[in-house]
Amino acid sequence: MDKVVEAVEEVKKEWGEAYAKTQEHIKAIEEYGKSREEKNSLPRLNGLAQDGLALLNSLQFKLDLLAPELPAIDSVESAKSLLESRKTQSQNWS
Repeated sequence: MDKVVEAVEEVKKEWGEAYAKTQEHIKAIEEYGKSREEKNSLPRLNGLAQDGLALLNSLQFKLDLLAPELPAIDSVESAKSLLESRKTQSQNWS
Protein backbone atom coordinates (compact mmCIF):
# COMPACT_ATOMS: atom_id res chain seq x y z
CA MET A 1 0.00 0.00 0.00
CA ASP A 2 1.25 3.48 -0.87
CA LYS A 3 2.59 5.56 2.03
CA VAL A 4 0.20 8.42 1.30
CA VAL A 5 -2.76 6.03 1.31
CA GLU A 6 -1.56 4.57 4.61
CA ALA A 7 -1.21 8.07 6.08
CA VAL A 8 -4.74 8.98 4.95
CA GLU A 9 -6.13 5.79 6.49
CA GLU A 10 -4.33 6.56 9.76
CA VAL A 11 -5.76 10.10 9.81
CA LYS A 12 -9.25 8.68 9.19
CA LYS A 13 -8.82 6.25 12.07
CA GLU A 14 -7.51 8.98 14.41
CA TRP A 15 -10.38 11.25 13.36
CA GLY A 16 -12.97 8.61 14.24
CA GLU A 17 -11.46 8.07 17.67
CA ALA A 18 -11.06 11.80 18.39
CA TYR A 19 -14.57 12.53 17.13
CA ALA A 20 -16.10 9.91 19.43
CA LYS A 21 -14.13 11.16 22.46
CA THR A 22 -15.03 14.78 21.74
CA GLN A 23 -18.70 13.84 21.42
CA GLU A 24 -18.49 12.15 24.84
CA HIS A 25 -16.98 15.28 26.40
CA ILE A 26 -19.59 17.55 24.84
CA LYS A 27 -22.38 15.25 26.03
CA ALA A 28 -20.86 15.28 29.54
CA ILE A 29 -20.89 19.10 29.46
CA GLU A 30 -24.54 19.07 28.37
CA GLU A 31 -25.40 16.65 31.18
CA TYR A 32 -23.31 18.46 33.80
CA GLY A 33 -25.31 19.25 36.92
CA LYS A 34 -28.15 16.87 36.10
CA SER A 35 -26.85 14.11 38.34
CA ARG A 36 -25.73 14.16 41.94
CA GLU A 37 -22.43 12.49 41.17
CA GLU A 38 -20.01 14.58 39.13
CA LYS A 39 -16.82 12.83 38.11
CA ASN A 40 -15.20 15.80 36.36
CA SER A 41 -15.35 19.51 36.91
CA LEU A 42 -16.93 21.69 34.26
CA PRO A 43 -13.66 23.52 33.45
CA ARG A 44 -11.93 20.15 32.97
CA LEU A 45 -14.67 18.91 30.65
CA ASN A 46 -14.52 22.16 28.72
CA GLY A 47 -10.74 21.82 28.36
CA LEU A 48 -11.06 18.23 27.16
CA ALA A 49 -13.69 19.24 24.60
CA GLN A 50 -11.52 22.11 23.35
CA ASP A 51 -8.51 19.79 23.11
CA GLY A 52 -10.63 17.37 21.09
CA LEU A 53 -11.73 20.12 18.71
CA ALA A 54 -8.12 21.25 18.28
CA LEU A 55 -7.08 17.67 17.47
CA LEU A 56 -9.91 17.37 14.93
CA ASN A 57 -8.77 20.61 13.28
CA SER A 58 -5.20 19.31 13.15
CA LEU A 59 -6.31 16.02 11.57
CA GLN A 60 -8.47 17.94 9.12
CA PHE A 61 -5.39 19.95 8.12
CA LYS A 62 -3.34 16.75 7.65
CA LEU A 63 -6.03 15.25 5.45
CA ASP A 64 -6.19 18.48 3.45
CA LEU A 65 -2.44 18.22 2.79
CA LEU A 66 -2.50 14.52 1.96
CA ALA A 67 -5.57 14.43 -0.31
CA PRO A 68 -3.97 15.94 -3.44
CA GLU A 69 -1.07 13.47 -3.21
CA LEU A 70 -3.22 10.34 -3.37
CA PRO A 71 -2.35 8.16 -6.37
CA ALA A 72 -5.84 7.75 -7.87
CA ILE A 73 -8.21 10.53 -8.88
CA ASP A 74 -11.10 8.66 -7.25
CA SER A 75 -9.15 8.58 -4.00
CA VAL A 76 -8.48 12.32 -4.21
CA GLU A 77 -12.16 13.09 -4.78
CA SER A 78 -13.18 10.72 -1.98
CA ALA A 79 -10.71 12.31 0.44
CA LYS A 80 -11.86 15.82 -0.50
CA SER A 81 -15.48 14.80 0.03
CA LEU A 82 -14.57 13.31 3.40
CA LEU A 83 -12.69 16.48 4.30
CA GLU A 84 -15.72 18.66 3.54
CA SER A 85 -17.91 16.36 5.62
CA ARG A 86 -15.48 16.54 8.54
CA LYS A 87 -15.26 20.33 8.30
CA THR A 88 -19.04 20.54 8.56
CA GLN A 89 -19.09 18.21 11.57
CA SER A 90 -16.46 20.15 13.47
CA GLN A 91 -18.01 23.52 12.61
CA ASN A 92 -21.31 22.37 14.11
CA TRP A 93 -19.56 22.22 17.49
CA SER A 94 -17.58 25.43 17.24
